[in-house]
Amino acid sequence: AICIGPAASAQSYLQIERIVNAVKMTGAQAVHPGFGFLSENNDFAAALEAEDVVFIGPRSYAIEVMGDKIKSKETALAAGVNC
Repeated sequence: AICIGPAASAQSYLQIERIVNAVKMTGAQAVHPGFGFLSENNDFAAALEAEDVVFIGPRSYAIEVMGDKIKSKETALAAGVNC
């Protein structure tokens, strides 16, 4: 176990840099973000991708696009998905 901060999630679990540092310290090759919080956080997924660590979930681009209703619809239409 790696301490990433106090119990309050805003001071630990939501501090992306702390999670990335823990990944580096342990040599982890992949991270499952759980549900909520970081699982839908484009910045977190991108930070892991930048470190060549697998984010178990959608790539940062997909999180970014699907988090924006207009952009997601445009992307789906461009891919030939009937909306």
